[in-house]
Amino acid sequence: MPKVKVVTDSAQDFAPELLLSKGIRVVPLRVHFGEESFLDGFELRGKAFYDKLRHSPDHPSTSQPSPAAFQEVFDEETRDGSEVVCVTLSSALSGTFQSANIAKAELSDRGIFLVDSKQASAGYGLLVWAAHEMAEEGRPASYIASEIERMSTEMVTIFSVDTLDYLARNGRIGKAQHFLGSLLNMKPILALDKEGYVTAVDRVRGRGKVIPRIVELVSEKIPRGSRVDMALVHADSPEEFVKFKDAMSGAFKIRKYYETEIGAVIGTHTGPGALAAFVLPVR
Repeated sequence: MPKVKVVTDSAQDFAPELLLSKGIRVVPLRVHFGEESFLDGFELRGKAFYDKLRHSPDHPSTSQPSPAAFQEVFDEETRDGSEVVCVTLSSALSGTFQSANIAKAELSDRGIFLVDSKQASAGYGLLVWAAHEMAEEGRPASYIASEIERMSTEMVTIFSVDTLDYLARNGRIGKAQHFLGSLLNMKPILALDKEGYVTAVDRVRGRGKVIPRIVELVSEKIPRGSRVDMALVHADSPEEFVKFKDAMSGAFKIRKYYETEIGAVIGTHTGPGALAAFVLPVR
């Protein structure tokens, strides 16, 4: 049976060097501030990104990897007869999946299995780790891809942003359009729907109500006390994140837990202060 290798893109928000240490290849998206361009995760992330976001006169934009970038990695990883499972950022939010698909077509004689995660940030980071574990167990690539697709449909994704300005500027607001306007201390609560689009869920008055409401909304989909895999992230909001982690971990029985900071690509669209929960019920 061919060896299975896992490939992803940088918007899953786990550090590229961490993934590479496990043999997982990361194809970076780009973040642009005016004439400056940075490889997401590799050249810009964390506090350096959020400081630049707050102070740069240029509002950032993002771009997907080229098909050639994916093709190079796919070729390197399959040259020895191995197969690849590639898990990408939601196709509803980015052209990254399309680039990977074009690259796959150029290597049609290789065993390359693509999964549109229909998730963002550590939501599909969690799926990447699951794919890696299955590959380590010796599962075939077709099985891994099928399982990752199933897991994606069962994942509950709820997140908050301090303001919708960043999502609106970058055209990612989707079905949350009716939230736009002057909300006077109202904090939007959003979700990713089953197709991977941003959709409005609720709004609460004041930041103090955000975390309890996220816990409630997740619990409406997955009963409290359920056994789950969970990934939690924040956008340059470490103090709020401690409260968020305590509240979420107290509501569920966690089998596997992951946390990271929202990176430059996703942070361009959420802005600082975002909190997100990605929760997958364990079968």
